[in-house]
Amino acid sequence: MADDQLTAEDRLRAREERRARLRAAALEAERDTGRRERTDEEARRNIVVRIAIIAFGTLVTLAGLCMLVLPGPGIVIVIAGLGILASEVRWAERLLAYAKRKANVESITAQHPWIKPVSIVLMVLGVAASILYTVRWR
Repeated sequence: MADDQLTAEDRLRAREERRARLRAAALEAERDTGRRERTDEEARRNIVVRIAIIAFGTLVTLAGLCMLVLPGPGIVIVIAGLGILASEVRWAERLLAYAKRKANVESITAQHPWIKPVSIVLMVLGVAASILYTVRWR
């Protein structure tokens, strides 16, 4: 029968059957991702959490991409967003590795052993000077 000849009840029944198949497929896919959920409720909750993580990671990544041309720490935010996405999707892992190579993260994070303590001392002195200035001369 053509779609225009179907009654409203038949269309509603077909829509509900399609939704039920999609729900079953989503639950099955969630169960196949690794840890086995014992109940459908656990699988449904994991789907919602996974979608939320993917949405948040996408938002952070897009904000970082905007910051590449706008003021802000663009590449850092892009790497953070890809790190969030990489916990759920494989393509983000590959893209994260590429972004880290391009950003030269390993050479930036490699420091001489004296840099961290000197930075901490300078920060403490700066905070102390700010407090002293505020208390003493204001």
